[in-house]
This record gives sequence, C-alpha cells and structure tokens, in this order.
Amino acid sequence: MTVGFSSVSSIKPGRVEDAIADGEKFKKLLAAAGAQNVRTMLLMSSTPIRTVLSYEAADQAALGKVSDAMMADPATQEAMRAMGGPDGWSAGYTTDTWIEV
Repeated sequence: MTVGFSSVSSIKPGRVEDAIADGEKFKKLLAAAGAQNVRTMLLMSSTPIRTVLSYEAADQAALGKVSDAMMADPATQEAMRAMGGPDGWSAGYTTDTWIEV
C-alpha cells in the first residue's frame, strides 16, 4: 500500500525563487534516499505563498528508510537548516504522513 509524506512551508515575502531552488535540492536528496514520485508545488491561493514537497514509498517500512537516510545525510541537514534558519526562506511549515486507501 502506497504511503507518502508532504511538507507545506510558508514562504517569506520576496523569497519564492529561493524556495523553488531549494525544492529542487530536496527533490534530488529525496530521490537519492529512495523516495518515489518526488514533487514540489506552489500553493498560490493564499498569502503568504506556500510550497508543498511531496513524496511516496511502497510501504511504511520503505518510508522509514527514506526518512532515516535523509536525517543521516549531512547535505539534508544543511538544507533544512538553511531553509528554516533565521536567514532562510521558510516562515514555518507543517508535515503529514499519509496512506493511500
């Protein structure tokens, strides 16, 4: 059964291009960690604009392996720090894990 993860981040004013560029970095990192169907999207129906990063795995065990690989990767840790740190483009985020029914 397919499972997935999504993260919705609010983008600080004037930082949309930074968010898009970082989305591309995260897509590569996730693909290298084994994530499937990795995509980034902009939600433009609200202020501030938000970005969605979404990916899938075959089952919960595979999703856990992706998460473990990401959290052990120094490049991922640096990307997360840069995105969410005081000089980063993200004003905050929420995450969800989901299961296809």
